[in-house]
Amino acid sequence: MASILALIALRAFLVAVFLGVGRLSLPVPVLSVAAALLLGGALFPTLRNITRGLLHRTIDPALPVVITIAILIGIRAFSTAGIFVLILLFGDLIKNIINRKIRESLERLTVYLPHTGFIKEGGAVKEIPLADIKVGDIVAVSPGARVPVDGTLLAQHALFDESVITGESKPIAKRAGDTIPAGAINMSDYVELSAARTSEHSAIAEIRKLVEDAEKKKAPLAKFIDRYAFWTVTVVGILSVGVFLFTHSIDRALALWIAMVPVIFALIGPIAISIGITAAARIGILVKNTEAVENLTKLRKLVFDKTGTLTTGHPQVKEVVPYGTPALAERDLLALAAALEERSEHRLGKAIIARAKDLGITYPSPENVHVIEGEGIEGAASGASVVVGNLGLMRDREIRLDPGIEQDLRNRAVIGETPVLVAVNGKLAGGIFMADRPRPETPEAIRELKGLHYELAMLTGDETAVGLRIAEEVGLAPGDVKAELKPEDKVRLIQEMERTEKVAMVGDGINDAPALSGATVGIAMGMGGTDLATNAASIVLVKEDFRDIPVIMRQSRFIIRVIKENLVAATAIHVVAGALAVIGAITVVQSAFFHEASSVLVLMNTARLFSISRNGSSVRTGSVPAASA
Repeated sequence: MASILALIALRAFLVAVFLGVGRLSLPVPVLSVAAALLLGGALFPTLRNITRGLLHRTIDPALPVVITIAILIGIRAFSTAGIFVLILLFGDLIKNIINRKIRESLERLTVYLPHTGFIKEGGAVKEIPLADIKVGDIVAVSPGARVPVDGTLLAQHALFDESVITGESKPIAKRAGDTIPAGAINMSDYVELSAARTSEHSAIAEIRKLVEDAEKKKAPLAKFIDRYAFWTVTVVGILSVGVFLFTHSIDRALALWIAMVPVIFALIGPIAISIGITAAARIGILVKNTEAVENLTKLRKLVFDKTGTLTTGHPQVKEVVPYGTPALAERDLLALAAALEERSEHRLGKAIIARAKDLGITYPSPENVHVIEGEGIEGAASGASVVVGNLGLMRDREIRLDPGIEQDLRNRAVIGETPVLVAVNGKLAGGIFMADRPRPETPEAIRELKGLHYELAMLTGDETAVGLRIAEEVGLAPGDVKAELKPEDKVRLIQEMERTEKVAMVGDGINDAPALSGATVGIAMGMGGTDLATNAASIVLVKEDFRDIPVIMRQSRFIIRVIKENLVAATAIHVVAGALAVIGAITVVQSAFFHEASSVLVLMNTARLFSISRNGSSVRTGSVPAASA
């Protein structure tokens, strides 16, 4: 900030010197040279940007301003030119302050990463530079220290403060196998992690890069403003020439041009979008492209996946029920299912593996494994052909279920249990029954979304009874549920909806990626989801908090509303000032004041976006302690 103020002060000093020189009785040629040098020095950063733009065949929005100052010097209106530059410098000061706040917001995403980390080698712990930590290294993290790189927790249980990523400072319980992001604070005793990524590819580094990339892209509304500004410049130029020809007054023509040239319009969209995206990232909402912000304000329908979205996504094995004669032992059934699920990324599969490990079950290595998306998995284990999946997969493989078993499945579905059926050598061998509960915050968020007048729907591959049970618990109507869907069914339904309206799809699993890509806006729940899902999404809810969905809906409306307010306000002020200039009611200097007043008003209104937060009042940055060794 000090450097910004110093540069502005130096530029203002040059203008002040010029105004003083202008009062001296100097020959006009000398005064003109002095004006060009002093005002050129004051405008040096602006002139440099214009030159760079021209070299890259682009027009800098400040070019009309420089042309105006050159005309003022050309007609020997030296004092007016100097005052006009001073007014511009004031506007630059406000703009630079806002841009500085944007950069500071981005820097906060990585400023709390430690510079070194501790790795364990041969029983000894040594400190090395952050960049030297490799994937697979055992990272030692002391109590109160920050995690240097993304890693997989090796301890059975631990607590971490992940506010550097989520924006919310509170201990989060983690268990063995969970991913811990770089920058998180160890709130437990000494723990060890296996480095999952290098420092340059950590989640926090990727978030910063994605935010920076998103800020460079223009939303459709910003592109419209650019076209609006271009045609405004053209029309105002013609009107200014017309006023001069009709009134023979260069002052009126210049006053009209200065009043209405839309310099600020080039900043209305980009600055608002940059502030909005950066502030959202600070509270754990990652917007990957600017078009998504605008599209969120145009859609009326939100579609949710069930598992991992409406629910916690951490199902647990409730019961293992062998079927058939002779029946397999429960441990053997779990061993066969876990063997195949080792090759799957599905949450139900991970729960089966976790249950098998808890019981100390050793399972064989599978062969010829094939994942059937949305239905299950099949392959060979212990010399047997094994199919693990839902009822639809059993029917596809023509595996017979007795009426009594089907009735048992229906009864369990009513109480919210999801069956994972296991068939061995073409015959049903048993069922592993899972239960997943709604996220505690889901009902509250559903009420908020209904209050915002969105239509809501749930898509799930589970049995209809399971889907209806979850829908009832979170506050969705039975008519909002589409169940027993394959991944291609979800894509087809999204495409059908998209024919008549814009739709947002919220999901997290690998099965959701095609639907996320097919929707107008795809929203992924958490960085812990599969890479495919987060890559397919336009928005990622890093904190994996369902309440952030209504938050980003409200904030996208806020961002677009601010842009539209700025466009209307600036246009109104320019038109009024232009009309006053035409009738000779204001001078060139007064016109410049009107112009800069509109710019400052727009920038101050845009600064309201720094208040973006989960609760809608102010951005919570939190107090984050320094990294410890």
